[in-house]
Amino acid sequence: MKLRPNIAPLAWLGTEITAQREGFFPWVPVCLGTGVGIYFWLTYEPSATVLWGLLGLGVALAALAWRIWGLALAPCLLGCALVLVGVPLAGWRAQDVAAPVLGWRYYGPVEGRVVGLDRSASDAVRVTLDQVRMGRISPARTPDRVRISLHGDAAALPPPTPGARIM
Repeated sequence: MKLRPNIAPLAWLGTEITAQREGFFPWVPVCLGTGVGIYFWLTYEPSATVLWGLLGLGVALAALAWRIWGLALAPCLLGCALVLVGVPLAGWRAQDVAAPVLGWRYYGPVEGRVVGLDRSASDAVRVTLDQVRMGRISPARTPDRVRISLHGDAAALPPPTPGARIM
């Protein structure tokens, strides 16, 4: 690809973009991923209004790109639209998987169903529970899953089997 001096730079760029049009599909995840990265780069949680606005702006840019698809500017607009759509997609996913988290060590009764077993760095058996109930914690503040390391007398017992309910 060499620059020809008799073609203006913008005209040359338009010609190159048009020639490369069929190779743009691999850029779709790159543009969406850039939007996701922007969401996680933010130091605050954007409001739902901002996320809906970005989604609407992205859809409008995509519609504009579709309308002017014959022009060299269209793929650039579509890339910007995908970046704008990536931000609210990341926000939606973050809200979808959000669950309460304990910010302190909890000592008290815990009941739940065993969904996983592994070993901690100290080689203690570690049990992962879901369907959790904690004695002094309200259900709204109870995490969806907890991981408990078994020490002392509990470590001497055979480990529970997945699917069993323990307390």
